Amino acid sequence: MDWLVTVFGTVVAVVLFVDLIYHLAAIKVAVPIFEHQPPFAVESFPPDSRVERITFPTSHGLMLQGSLFRQESQPPRGLIIFCPELGANRWSASAYCEGLLDSGFDVFSFDFRNQGDSDPMPGYEPIHWLTEFEVDDVLAAIAYIQSRVGLKDVSLGVMGVSRGGAAALVTAARSPIVRCVASDGAFSAHGMLLHYAHRWGRLYFPEWFLRLLPEWHLSMTVSIVRWVSQVRRGCLYANLERVLPLLQNKPVLMVSGERDTYVIPEITRRLYHRTGHLTESVWIVDGAKHNLARQVNPVEYNRRMVEFFSVMEDKQRTSRSLPSTNNDGATAWVELSVKPK
Repeated sequence: MDWLVTVFGTVVAVVLFVDLIYHLAAIKVAVPIFEHQPPFAVESFPPDSRVERITFPTSHGLMLQGSLFRQESQPPRGLIIFCPELGANRWSASAYCEGLLDSGFDVFSFDFRNQGDSDPMPGYEPIHWLTEFEVDDVLAAIAYIQSRVGLKDVSLGVMGVSRGGAAALVTAARSPIVRCVASDGAFSAHGMLLHYAHRWGRLYFPEWFLRLLPEWHLSMTVSIVRWVSQVRRGCLYANLERVLPLLQNKPVLMVSGERDTYVIPEITRRLYHRTGHLTESVWIVDGAKHNLARQVNPVEYNRRMVEFFSVMEDKQRTSRSLPSTNNDGATAWVELSVKPK
């Protein structure tokens, strides 16, 4: 029997050694790819002098710059926090939220840290993966809204694009104040890395070897790559998959481009499936690439966003007994300079 134990121990040692070599090779290959930022086409939007300009703090002591698009002629139907994509600024809300503004909603947009006019965080260089730093920024925006008379009693929703869409989903899952959430082109670090490991792994490892790896093992490799990247970059990537089930009782809308070669529609459907909603609320926009759904079909984009966020108006009227509003009032803005006390 001793020889059986010796053989078994030798086999286990060889397997562990091969697995160690595989993971070291995977880290060397995958981490630079994981941290390489795709060439997203980000449209630039000019500042609007008519909006209310806001400065508010994060939990890390950074000051973020925000813009509040307000309804002047009527009470708002709701307040939407807009989270821009990486490389964009808060002024992009004027395009993505045009339908909401014209239909009587207030919109609060802001620049994430190290983006636009907001403070940079020393030692942190943001990339396309969502970290807890960006989630903290959205939570800081919610905290500011809750501290301000005239805003804290308005029904709150969140909307975001690309990385901002992931931030919107995570925040909505964690915050009981947020009533509903819409994302456009959102993606997760773990899910995307696992998807591309399946798609491109054969370029770096023999196909026969990859077929031997169970799904749980490949998922573990992806987790190790993320962990190494976190240590290298000094950040913590947000785990979108883990919090999505918390959105089961909140309305969720996810938008994806049919021609998006980065966040393919199947990835969007997988994320939505994790919310646990029985009825799918995913809009795949024909002919649209990443983040270009509204450019391809602006009329339908505006209509769907207004229809989706209109659920807040009913909840607001029921829970707070605010007066009902209509859609006839024109959108107006007031220019102020607000500093936190």
